[in-house]
Amino acid sequence: MPRKRTKVSQYYVIAAVVAAELNHTLAYCKQINLTASNAQAASSRVGNAALGFKALTGFIDDLACYTMKAATDINTLAHTASKMATHTARAAAALKHFETAKLKSVDAKYSGSMDFAVAQTVSNYNTSQKTFQALINQMEQQLHELKRNLRTANILASICRIEACRVDVANQATFNDVANRVDSIANLIRQRVDNAIALFDTSAYRYAA
Repeated sequence: MPRKRTKVSQYYVIAAVVAAELNHTLAYCKQINLTASNAQAASSRVGNAALGFKALTGFIDDLACYTMKAATDINTLAHTASKMATHTARAAAALKHFETAKLKSVDAKYSGSMDFAVAQTVSNYNTSQKTFQALINQMEQQLHELKRNLRTANILASICRIEACRVDVANQATFNDVANRVDSIANLIRQRVDNAIALFDTSAYRYAA
């Protein structure tokens, strides 16, 4: 039991930090949305020479929307996990009090009257712990999935640079700037996601070992 309690406490902190990291990504996603809007406006000004680039802005916007939704979903999981950790910790504390009470009343006439409450609390603890672990696993899985999908940003940035070469020199800087911003913001998001994933790598697996 003590090991499980420590693990739950550890994950409680992880869930809180993950929520904080993902909050930052939401602001970054808005920057990508703004970049896509600016790129679309620039494409319209240039005309037919930037048709390929204009199509790319839709993909950039889609990436931002996907990332924002993924970050929001993971954030929701993190908050739910934090609440579940609280329930689990309370059940663990109750069990500890029951253990103390049973030790002190070992020879008492009605010491067995606690058995039903203890059994119910153990059941609640086990259920909460399993639910909590499932949330943690789901959160970690979605973080890895988000990281994989962020690779799309690098591909989009590369294609943006190729398309920038198709427009006149006067407008190339504008489109290259879009590519650079997509790359830069995606890297910032990736760093936040990596920070969150690292929490599981250094804590969860150590306890599982």
